[in-house]
Amino acid sequence: MQKKISMLLISCMLVFCLISVHTSAEANTSTIQRLDQLVKKIVNEKMANAEVSIAIRDDFGKVIYDFNGNRQQKPASNMKLLTSAAALTELGENYRFRTNIYTTGDVKNGILHGDLYIQGTGDPTLTVEDLDQFASFFSDQGIKKIDGRIVGDDFWFDLDLLTPDIKKDDESYYYAAPITALTLSPDSDYDSGTVIVEALGKTIGEKPRLTITPELGELVIENHAKTVAANQYSTLKIEREYRKNKVVVSGNLPINKSWKEWITVPNPTMHTLLLFKHALEKHNIQYSLDKFYHGKTPTNATLIVQKQSIPLSQLMVPYMKLSNNGIADILVKTMGKVRMDQGSTKAGLRVLKQYATSRQLNIDDWFFVDGSGMSNNNSVSSIDLTQLLFIVKGEKQWYGTFFNSLPVAANSDRMIGGSLRNRLKTPFTEGRVFAKTGAIDGVNTLSGYLIGSSGMPYTFSILVQNQKGTVPTIDEIVEAMAKEL
Repeated sequence: MQKKISMLLISCMLVFCLISVHTSAEANTSTIQRLDQLVKKIVNEKMANAEVSIAIRDDFGKVIYDFNGNRQQKPASNMKLLTSAAALTELGENYRFRTNIYTTGDVKNGILHGDLYIQGTGDPTLTVEDLDQFASFFSDQGIKKIDGRIVGDDFWFDLDLLTPDIKKDDESYYYAAPITALTLSPDSDYDSGTVIVEALGKTIGEKPRLTITPELGELVIENHAKTVAANQYSTLKIEREYRKNKVVVSGNLPINKSWKEWITVPNPTMHTLLLFKHALEKHNIQYSLDKFYHGKTPTNATLIVQKQSIPLSQLMVPYMKLSNNGIADILVKTMGKVRMDQGSTKAGLRVLKQYATSRQLNIDDWFFVDGSGMSNNNSVSSIDLTQLLFIVKGEKQWYGTFFNSLPVAANSDRMIGGSLRNRLKTPFTEGRVFAKTGAIDGVNTLSGYLIGSSGMPYTFSILVQNQKGTVPTIDEIVEAMAKEL
């Protein structure tokens, strides 16, 4: 299935590129005037109170249309377009995260006499199954007991767990997960630093049944919810208390209905270490010290075993298709560490600016405080975003990977259509729009590439803020673009 998906994505990219090599027929004046009338009509009727910035470039990079194109607006997850471009350049398609286990001791008679260090470098693909494999490896080596400390080493990154401007009400949920260099993901979506809490209504009047994936770790759950009749509304809520390890399940859940949330853990490093200890216990490996230890791996420690992640080229698909904020934050810190030996958001953002400057982007027109787009203080214009997207087409080494990571309009496969799988389903747009979505409170954005009805490729960006529920209107504008061009 993975090979089939990859081939389909490559085919889409090849079609787009083959179209691009033909001489672009510049859209004539009457076409642009007609499009301008349509866009203004849609904006005036449906987004009159919103702030809107729209830009379109042709295959030569010329701006052929803009509506407030230079207005600085919030990009939301369109910020990931710059983060991705910088990461593919600075880290490379083949970059892999590594999780290492070191020891400062020796094994005698089945006992490891010395400390064990589990050292992370930010791998968002690390799972509890990997921890189980580590424990299985020790068991196969005849280790039955660790007579020393088990130490979590997350010093590849700094100790600032959250990016700037994360709201209090968001901290409980996966899109605002804390970031450390030693973190676990509950599934192959790679929402690191979270557990999946699923509630199922089984018996009316009783509490819903809860399933936790992978395990609670340091979290504790209070279940105050109730299963109600099938004809009642669901009011179920699953939320972690602010800055605490308590998860509260409340409200009503109709019988035979289920609900799940990806809930953040307060400290991903501690969570990983606790689940690693559980893995050791499952393999009957004892440890003498139960306390959580946090420290740097000594330079004289011996590497025992290492887990490598999938390459960045493969990670790009779940990251961009599903708009994974955690991976964006991890990539920013990783660029800071690799290029500046500072695993911080600030250092990583300096690397983003260096990439942008090296590609002659108007970086003075950009303002950003994170790489995911979560902050309301990020700003950029649609003209600047289309400039980035046009320049990216010239990145011969990795443009195919970048293009294949973009959601494809109306493709129902989650790892192809991504956040556009249920959008832009008309004949003019289905399978012809390849773009990154974005959404934060009162903001919706869409930037990428489209194939017009003429068969010619275009680069576009639509940024809307200060109005909720604008996705259908944005799609209407994109359809007008695709139809008229």
